[in-house]
Amino acid sequence: MTFGEKLKLLRYEKGLTQDDIGYLLNVTKSCISCYESGTRQPSLDILIQLASYFRVSIDFLIGIESCDNSKKREVKITRKDLQLIKELKNNPVVYKDIIEDIPNSIQKIKEVF
Repeated sequence: MTFGEKLKLLRYEKGLTQDDIGYLLNVTKSCISCYESGTRQPSLDILIQLASYFRVSIDFLIGIESCDNSKKREVKITRKDLQLIKELKNNPVVYKDIIEDIPNSIQKIKEVF
């Protein structure tokens, strides 16, 4: 399976469009289409972002490793989630505040349940 085929499969598994992935990576839908068709190869930065987002190794994406454990990733992401991720990525102060508040949030959730 090629990189493009794997990207398309991972994108389908999450129910995302090429626009959605492009938005997340700050590239055009056309760029994602070129990755999937094999007419363009991603930069290392894009590979790192994709591997992190889909929770796979870069080795898997580029074909060195064949196992992807994709069945463990059943999380659905909405366009609103993608927009929030992008906003957080562009605002490190807010991101830091949210990360620091996660232990408090987890405790509050445990108290409710």
